[in-house]
Amino acid sequence: MRGFPCHGLQCFMVLLFFSLVFIQGCARSILQTYPAGEQEIEAVLEAFSRYHKISAEVCPCCLDAEADASLSVSGWFSDHTGKLSGYLQAMNPGYVKFIAQNPLGQPLFIFVTYGEIFISLNVFEEKAYLGSVHSKAFKKFAPPGFEPQFSYYWLTGRLQPGDIRIQAVMRDREQEKFWLQIRHAETNTESMVLFDPAELLILRHVLRDEQGEHLVDILYTDHQPLPGKTGKNAGNASAVMQASDAIKLQCAVPTKVTASANGDTEKIAVRLYSFLDDARFSEEDFTLKIPDNFEQLFVK
Repeated sequence: MRGFPCHGLQCFMVLLFFSLVFIQGCARSILQTYPAGEQEIEAVLEAFSRYHKISAEVCPCCLDAEADASLSVSGWFSDHTGKLSGYLQAMNPGYVKFIAQNPLGQPLFIFVTYGEIFISLNVFEEKAYLGSVHSKAFKKFAPPGFEPQFSYYWLTGRLQPGDIRIQAVMRDREQEKFWLQIRHAETNTESMVLFDPAELLILRHVLRDEQGEHLVDILYTDHQPLPGKTGKNAGNASAVMQASDAIKLQCAVPTKVTASANGDTEKIAVRLYSFLDDARFSEEDFTLKIPDNFEQLFVK
């Protein structure tokens, strides 16, 4: 296996993964499902309703963790890999900051977005890439239906807020979990979500177009409760139950996120670890001042 250097616009595109917009055109096989019974469907829908309520009202707004990101591309003659390590900070609904560091802890690349614009600094080359998430260049790498203003939810394995319709519930053939066919209001896409009703976790999220073709296919594994208090009202007495271990487990986030494309020939994996306690951020934490000596490149 041959490594490749990660620099310039190439690394800029790798960092875009932290808004989960790199993978598109996923060509996996049809999901293996079989019909669920009426009682099973009723139980799954009740569990998903509880999951949706907990996610909206109890789960933390932010995360702060160290992160390793790896990109692998399989070619006809050889494989290519690239890795970045650093730390990741995120806040709902669409705030993300990733700082890649060298072994000495010095920043190499910085990527920030708040769901409308993005800024990426290449410290080594003293270049800054800026642009709108609605720009042609950004959309070229973003699958149809992906909304960067909700990137926090994609990263943490949750569903973005808004009206949804559950169109079908099916059993998965390989494990005792259930697929939910979900339509988001005012979109031309649908989500196939592998849901664990016992643990109240989303294990896989497949975004599909109107023809049923996979646009995004993301696996969420190795879930871990975030440390610290949870919930919007975690500071008052009525929220004691919300901050219990049971609730924290129900708000667990995946520590490994893997996205694949083109029959697994392109894959990105992100591993999160060393979460900081009770992470809290504001919009100001996701602002980035560009040094005067950096060349600014506007992506259109």
